[in-house]
Amino acid sequence: MQIMAAKGLVSRDEKQRAHVYAAARPREWMERYLAGDFLRRAFDGSASRLMVGALSAGKTSKKELAEMRKLLDEYERGTP
Repeated sequence: MQIMAAKGLVSRDEKQRAHVYAAARPREWMERYLAGDFLRRAFDGSASRLMVGALSAGKTSKKELAEMRKLLDEYERGTP
């Protein structure tokens, strides 16, 4: 947690003996940050390798696949 606090990802209240941590950024920002970091570290920056790995790891519903196609189309058009 100290490393995350140093990076500005969480804030720390040191007023009490036990430090109280809280998110320093909105959830959406954190998801993008963590996904980007994971993409770089585990998949050498390849979004397609990440997607293939995720899809082959378990069963994906038709609804999820449709949502992914929609998001890809929106991303390609530049309107997420």
